[in-house]
Amino acid sequence: MASFSHCSTNSLPTTTDASSLTPNQFYKLCPARDESTPLGQPQCGDGSPFSFFFARPPARLANSRKLLIEFQGGGACWDAVTCGIQRDYLTFPPYYDEFVGKSCTEIEYGVHNSEDVPLSMLCAKSLGTTHFDEYNTVVVPYCTQDVHTGDSVMVYGENDGDDDGTTTVRHVGAHNMYRTLQWVFDNFHNPTHIFLTGCSAGGTAVPIAYDIINKHYNTFLKGTGAWPRALNINVIMDSSVYLTPEYFLQHYYANWNPGTIMNKIRFDFDRYRYESNYPDLLWGHILKRGPNSDKWGFVTHSDDPVSLMYFQYMSGYGNNNARRSLAVGQYIPPFSLEFHRELGDDSQSQWWGGIQSSMTAVEKKHKNVDFYIIDGEGHCSFGLYYPLQDEGFQEWASPIVKEGIVLGNSRPPALCFLTSVALGAILVLLIRAAASQKNRTKLLTDDEAQVSGIHHQTQQIPEAMARIKGFIFHQASKASSWPWTAGYIVAFTLYFVCTLALQGFAHPLENPTFGPSAVGLSSSGINNPSLVIYKMEHYRLVTSAFLPSGIITYLLVLYSMYKHGAILESALTEYNYLHWVFVLVVAIISMGVNLFYACIGNGASCTSLALAIGLNIFSGSLQRMSISSLKKMYPTSWCFTFLVLLFASTPLFPFDSVVALSASSVIGTIIAFLFFERKQSEAIETENEYRNDSNSYSSEHVTTEQGASIRWGFVKGTGVTYLILYILLLFRVPSPDKKNMYPYLTGCSLVYSDQIGDFIGNYASNYGGRSLEDNQNLHDGKSMCAQLCVPHLVYRPLVWGVRKLGLIALEEGTCEENGYDEHIADKTVREYTVTLEVQVFSHSEE
Repeated sequence: MASFSHCSTNSLPTTTDASSLTPNQFYKLCPARDESTPLGQPQCGDGSPFSFFFARPPARLANSRKLLIEFQGGGACWDAVTCGIQRDYLTFPPYYDEFVGKSCTEIEYGVHNSEDVPLSMLCAKSLGTTHFDEYNTVVVPYCTQDVHTGDSVMVYGENDGDDDGTTTVRHVGAHNMYRTLQWVFDNFHNPTHIFLTGCSAGGTAVPIAYDIINKHYNTFLKGTGAWPRALNINVIMDSSVYLTPEYFLQHYYANWNPGTIMNKIRFDFDRYRYESNYPDLLWGHILKRGPNSDKWGFVTHSDDPVSLMYFQYMSGYGNNNARRSLAVGQYIPPFSLEFHRELGDDSQSQWWGGIQSSMTAVEKKHKNVDFYIIDGEGHCSFGLYYPLQDEGFQEWASPIVKEGIVLGNSRPPALCFLTSVALGAILVLLIRAAASQKNRTKLLTDDEAQVSGIHHQTQQIPEAMARIKGFIFHQASKASSWPWTAGYIVAFTLYFVCTLALQGFAHPLENPTFGPSAVGLSSSGINNPSLVIYKMEHYRLVTSAFLPSGIITYLLVLYSMYKHGAILESALTEYNYLHWVFVLVVAIISMGVNLFYACIGNGASCTSLALAIGLNIFSGSLQRMSISSLKKMYPTSWCFTFLVLLFASTPLFPFDSVVALSASSVIGTIIAFLFFERKQSEAIETENEYRNDSNSYSSEHVTTEQGASIRWGFVKGTGVTYLILYILLLFRVPSPDKKNMYPYLTGCSLVYSDQIGDFIGNYASNYGGRSLEDNQNLHDGKSMCAQLCVPHLVYRPLVWGVRKLGLIALEEGTCEENGYDEHIADKTVREYTVTLEVQVFSHSEE
């Protein structure tokens, strides 16, 4: 039975959904213990609770597609002496608790060191074209001294541990790693890019974590080692304790019982456990199981005292020395330079020779592996701290961490859209088939029906199936005169329901129409000119026409399409006997609205409401220009249309742009007057008489009872116009605001203030390192600036209220536009249930 009773008070249970957590701050998550589950006992070496840390990216960069997972290092132990030395590292590292509630940039700026160990927050950095601030970050602490791979409980003697002279050590690092990854799998169902890294013992565990992740996501159905791939995983191991001497393998490795986790990755542990090249065999096995498109990097110093000490001690060099030193009270720690110097330089040459030999062998067999050697003495710290200080590292690391192309990973919204449209198309076919069958039935007598085999076929169908078939065709026949409208309503409804299921509801202040957030709508394909032009996401020109901004707009579009669109299609079909005329009108309005908005709009807008408005105005305009006897055939909805236009032009509809609505109104009016060419009514009456007598029609005539035929010149001219607009988009002639490439910013308006002394005080560091208050000349509250994005609905009232009350000088715009060019940190705050993201800037020291 899973239990969370052991978890600390400052942690959350791993039943917590990642999407429910506030962006841009770290949370401590504690996995359950379950004795009945393999690898189900996550805890530290001394039995204290194990937890890991997680932070979502800032709201403006929020996504569930990218993950950064970092494994902490901190030594290893395997007997009474080593575990006695490492006693302090068998409990949960308390300094990581300081992460809780802080953002990546806040920690990066405010911390130079923790426990005298330098830190670097990768989630606040970029390497080449890869921006880790876009990544969901998981930090896996280390407190089991088994390089994250153990599955055993050992009782060691000969030390000053418990009263009976023994110490119990829980080498259960595999449990901790596996339960952390299980939470990742449960909360990130379809990632595209994962970056793995780790320092020392953490780096040693990274290949095993890679294999578990790779085999979970890159299944047979999602994509294997060949294309298409479901996930790109890149790796950099920093100063891993890589070499594992035979002495250690034969005498102590079994104390950790790593065989359990090795079986998970299908490595033949029993066969290779004593081999001198065991590390190469293990890594080679993992590399073979992954694709060459995943890049691997290994970083080491040419003189690494820590790795060397472990190599010496694992080789058995230091055992007697350590015990003798303990006995006389002059203990020389085996993991120290003093210990290394007593042993001389022979082990140094052995260690370095082994590293070089291994590097050469691995590079020769695997072209996707590269090594980086830092010249000089050193080891590693959190977040690739030392490599990032080395000139040349970023250039080397950039192609390794570069986000690879993933062809086998389909975004859930894309699957939703394609499925919805497919089901809508199937409904259209069913309706057309039902109408066709109904017409045939009317034309055939019973005797003819028997000759044609209809009755015979019906008898061959089981009664239950016949009833189902009859029910389906009966329901479908109800929409026989408006199949395309029915198909659109089904696709539109299914896509909206799927979007809500995937994205959920935003706060009403962020989306007053009761729908997803700006980020959620962007994921589902809302028209965003910045993304269409700068990122070439042209699919938005189509998907936005099937996407309502919220429940209110959904109901408005549904009502309009059912009450007006269906009648319009029926009228056009009745007098043309051609369903595609209505489809052509819809295509002209929809594509025109999306192209014009992409060219001259800014922000983001759904266009389903604009499409409905355009059809309404098209229908009303046709009604006004029709001959008196046929006016009633076209629905008019001027009052409804004008009311929708009026309210949609307010902040109550933040994702239904006035530009799109205006474009639809203009296009609907133009095509109503120019799409058809009116003829004399006498000719029409003759043709109608012909049709009524024959109960048939000629496909060669494209005329209507109103005396109108299609102006193909106008249609062709419209097509050329749209093509020109599309070419302009291809060549990026329009230049929308680049800040809207962050979907989050399309749902709010930016304001800034440089009077932020009180707010800056909240950034003061508790670590004793660098803080924003250290330099009073630079950071005096006047030379700093904070900006935040306020929901459109409350933007103007807030700015007016703040200015009126004289609380703070709140101005429209951004800090960067006003000379504050050094980004310091981000902070996410929650006020009155609304989450606001604050960015702090300063003048650069130059």
